[in-house]
Amino acid sequence: MKKITSILAAAMCIVLAVSCGQKKSAEAQEVAPEKTQAEIYAEQEIMVHLDSLASELVKINPIGIVGSVKDGKVVLSDKEKQVKPDYLTDPAVVKDMQTLSQKYRAIAVMCIDKEIAGLYDMPTDSYTAALVKLYADVNDPALKNFSEGVEIKENLKAFYEESKEADRLPLFWEAVSAALVEQMYIAGKNSDKFIVAFDDQSATDFTWYVTLLTLGVEDLAKVNPEYAALNETLKPLTKIDAINVEMFKKQLDGMNEELAVSHDSLLR
Repeated sequence: MKKITSILAAAMCIVLAVSCGQKKSAEAQEVAPEKTQAEIYAEQEIMVHLDSLASELVKINPIGIVGSVKDGKVVLSDKEKQVKPDYLTDPAVVKDMQTLSQKYRAIAVMCIDKEIAGLYDMPTDSYTAALVKLYADVNDPALKNFSEGVEIKENLKAFYEESKEADRLPLFWEAVSAALVEQMYIAGKNSDKFIVAFDDQSATDFTWYVTLLTLGVEDLAKVNPEYAALNETLKPLTKIDAINVEMFKKQLDGMNEELAVSHDSLLR
């Protein structure tokens, strides 16, 4: 555990340094200082460690709420469908988004909310239209496969590898974190129905998955204030330490208010 955490902390710092070095000011372009040979070697070593971390992440099937909806495990009666959820994100918010960070998080959120809207027999055209725009803006097929697919582990691995190749690793972590928060927020709204997505093993796996993500983003926030908000968004999930479904449901039900705050902050 400590080994993986240290890998994550170091890796994220290097990735962030690379990403921030590529950003340009809106008013002027600054030439980044040349890296020393020692810095180059350190960066290469950390990238190897980051690959090791990714190999651990893709072994985990962290959560299956959307997949359970698509597979028909989550079933609502006609009476239940009459009470429409008022907690889903309005797709109209995407029109004001400017940054890639916002758009990556929005794609993760919109894909989840679209499935839940469909579960309640609500119109989904506005979600589809919003996603078409966002996909065109970000031009990242791996993100689309991760956000819309059912095979989480396989799509997560492809998303990581393509993000690395495109120098978008920080955006990978943003999208994965947003998907995590949104699915927990949705699950907490009707845990009696959505708990079917879990068994004791997946509850344990989810605890490990949450640990990796929250510690990584926490370390990102220490070296770049841009990640402070995302770090705060994930904090409620650090309370999860479930080793079975019963524990997980109890913990989920106890953090509804905190998850609502996290949900509201995702697309700011």
